[in-house]
Amino acid sequence: MATVNMLLIVSLIMLCCWFSYTDVTERRISNKLAYPTILSLLVLRIGFSPEYLWGLVPGAVLFLVFTISPRSLGAGDVKLVGLLGLCIGMERAVVTLWLMCVFIWEEEKLLSVKTRISVPLAPFLTAGLLWP
Repeated sequence: MATVNMLLIVSLIMLCCWFSYTDVTERRISNKLAYPTILSLLVLRIGFSPEYLWGLVPGAVLFLVFTISPRSLGAGDVKLVGLLGLCIGMERAVVTLWLMCVFIWEEEKLLSVKTRISVPLAPFLTAGLLWP
């Protein structure tokens, strides 16, 4: 199963890079890629390693935030966090979210940006995923 997890993570990194590109350029994360990937991971995780299903918890929390305040983050970001959680597990997904927040804070501090309307989160999630 370790080889399968390694292949999943490499595939996830490539997918996150594509999502980062589209999030920055088009401000969207494709449903045509996200939904089949989430469904495939769900089937794989239910069948072989159900402990990774706990990785859906961070995505569920962000979904709750999204339903309460839809302007706070995008639906694509919620899907991406759910996808990350299914692939890497809950603990690593929480660390990735925390690193995303640190990277966004550092970027805003570096650019001296006080107010922003919106920030594409996929590149920061990808950076958090790549951080060792």
